[in-house]
Amino acid sequence: MSIERNKDIAQRMVRGFSAEGDINETFALLRDDAVWTVMANPASVPHAGGMPKKQFVEHITNFRGSTPDGLRMIVTGVTAEGDRVAVEAEGTGTLSNGNTLNQVYHFLFEIKNDKVTAVREYIDTAHAVAAFRG
Repeated sequence: MSIERNKDIAQRMVRGFSAEGDINETFALLRDDAVWTVMANPASVPHAGGMPKKQFVEHITNFRGSTPDGLRMIVTGVTAEGDRVAVEAEGTGTLSNGNTLNQVYHFLFEIKNDKVTAVREYIDTAHAVAAFRG
């Protein structure tokens, strides 16, 4: 597996969360036993912790419903070594409560055989709580 191929897979996954992205193609990049972990305190961010693929798909489906005009995801940086790819990104959109989400992300992807096996997502939790609080 080439580092460039892994970088492409990780970037496609992040861009796939945008409103114009094909979410089903994005979900197909995850291995069935993949785990997506939001690195946050569950006391402040309810979806913090590890989610198996099925739970993550439900979470993103619900999240997309909270951004009626969609989210715009822009990749701002990528670094890779072996099977690990770090992606920095920014997501912007208007939430259904009228607040603006302008989130910064850091994703660490683990990729094997063209499939994402694990992701650790780091976000600005204070901004997320404030934006969703309404």
